[in-house]
Amino acid sequence: MEGRNMQIAEGGYLDEVDKFDYTFFKLTPREASLMDPNQRLFLQTAWSTIEDAGYGGKQLSGKKVGVYVGFSKTSFEYERLLSEVEPGALPNFGIGNLPSVISSRIAYLLDLKGPALTIDTACSSSLVAVHLACKSILNGDCEMALAGGVKTILLPLKAGIGMESSDDRARAFDDQSDGTGWGEGVGAVLLKPLRQAEKDGDHILGVIKGSAINQDGSTIGISAPNALAQSEVISQAWRDARIDPETVSYIEAHGTGTKLGDPIEIKGITQAFRRFTQRKQFVAISTVKTNIGHLYEAAGIAGLIKCVLSMKHQQIAPLVHFRTPNRNIHFEESPVYANTRLREWKTDGFPRRCGVSSFGFSGTNCHVVLEEYIAKKSADQETTDRKNGSSPLLLTLSARTEGALSELVARYVDRFEREEELPMEDVCYTANTG
Repeated sequence: MEGRNMQIAEGGYLDEVDKFDYTFFKLTPREASLMDPNQRLFLQTAWSTIEDAGYGGKQLSGKKVGVYVGFSKTSFEYERLLSEVEPGALPNFGIGNLPSVISSRIAYLLDLKGPALTIDTACSSSLVAVHLACKSILNGDCEMALAGGVKTILLPLKAGIGMESSDDRARAFDDQSDGTGWGEGVGAVLLKPLRQAEKDGDHILGVIKGSAINQDGSTIGISAPNALAQSEVISQAWRDARIDPETVSYIEAHGTGTKLGDPIEIKGITQAFRRFTQRKQFVAISTVKTNIGHLYEAAGIAGLIKCVLSMKHQQIAPLVHFRTPNRNIHFEESPVYANTRLREWKTDGFPRRCGVSSFGFSGTNCHVVLEEYIAKKSADQETTDRKNGSSPLLLTLSARTEGALSELVARYVDRFEREEELPMEDVCYTANTG
């Protein structure tokens, strides 16, 4: 059998990539089965993201809402597998396997009028999608945007492109690192101008202060990184965010765990900070790749979501698989330190600020500056809160099927049993209108 010597790679795989509620999205079973799993997964995630933000699909209908998706086809795409199993169905599965349709199908389903783009810059795709979405909002192309990325590995065979770890584990910045582990994932965020989100009473999870993208240009090889370009994209993002770099206290690194890439990334970060400060080891560094593997096109959105959750819980997650620093990295002379334990995220009076890096082996680099959102509570809100404390509230629940309704009720029960207190007037308002 051809491929007899191919190795199956261990990785951070999704539990299910073959399940899809086709009736919910008004598709036939046949049409759904011929759609790329990446398209199905992102469609579900996009809906969940919009719902989590407190909106229903009809509320966005006809509005200038953009869709930006990081995605790239690989050598074992679904279309190729279908053509081998059922070549006669080729005319029926073309659209469901086009990368461009991953973004446009969401716009079609919800009648969104903003740009719908599928972005492929290799590993930096989904963070570039976030950057482009933000810039499109700022220049008026759209008033809101959904941005994210998706990656599945339908045949988990070691690709042999020189990036994979020998034991399928990512050991970022460690002396034993010899490549990255890999994984599957899908994630998205809903973006909106801060002033408008506050005015509309949205649930704000974090603030993107600024972002930047650039290119490595000529290096020793087309997939080889460039420390100077990485340094410049970070500095450019700081300028765009208009912040003092000394107020950054955490960086979610690209951190693939390669012998070549890790020292170059620390060198780039150090060069960026040295333009502004000589302080040493004041910024924690970590990477989600050591936890869930390298999600390639979806890696950037995974890092961004991790940072948002870190701000919410005011903790920085540990860098796992780290024992001894890479001998070519001198942390003691750099502005960063490897965060090897769960750490309370404390600052010197500034809002929590961090940077997210995502560098594609295409040479396209992206860096996003995030800041925690600190709500401003007005006197009117406090008066309303006091009134609502003694007023009865109506919570309405609806779903398309009885089974889905039962599941929704169970999710509400689970959420209400958690310790974190919810503003019930907001919960009821969202459920009743969205």
